[in-house]
Amino acid sequence: MHDDPQWLGAHDEPWRVESGETLHDNPWFGVDAFQAVSPTGAPAAYYSLRYKNAATGVVPVHEDGTLTLVGQWRFPFRKYSWELPEGGAPHGEDPKVGAMRELREEAGLVAADCRLILTMQLSNASSDERAYLYLATGLSMVETEHDATEAITITRVPFREALAAATRGRIEDSLTVASLLRVHHMAHEGELDAELTRVLLR
Repeated sequence: MHDDPQWLGAHDEPWRVESGETLHDNPWFGVDAFQAVSPTGAPAAYYSLRYKNAATGVVPVHEDGTLTLVGQWRFPFRKYSWELPEGGAPHGEDPKVGAMRELREEAGLVAADCRLILTMQLSNASSDERAYLYLATGLSMVETEHDATEAITITRVPFREALAAATRGRIEDSLTVASLLRVHHMAHEGELDAELTRVLLR
């Protein structure tokens, strides 16, 4: 366990909310508007997306050092995206449960072992969305359960190939990029068992 350096602590005063209202609400998120006072003391109008699910992502690593990626079109960007199996866990549900559900439904995999490797704030200037990212090993195959709107392609690639695609900007999904970099860091820092490190980095 590492002690946090002093600079990681809080600085200045927090934002103070004077009033707030919901401008829009749907099954996935709400849009809230606030009259607030900033840490500098200046009044400000602030708008925030309030997500109803935590984001989840899984790095499913096979015994030979390959991992499973899924490909699908992403509507906001009108672009095809290769990603790790990802999804959402409703608030109140253990994010690990949601992550394992998405792994099964999207990639057709179940894991004997799953560990949390990273948490992230996504777009923290405009939303409260938080991500929980996991490393899954001891994989076995089951039937996929894609949603009616999901046209998903499944592929299996060497870890270093996926990492290279992420660092070259060919994979742009933030959860995937961060997770691959985190697993690479874990391998170099001795946070994974020796055999897993060997097959990942060979």
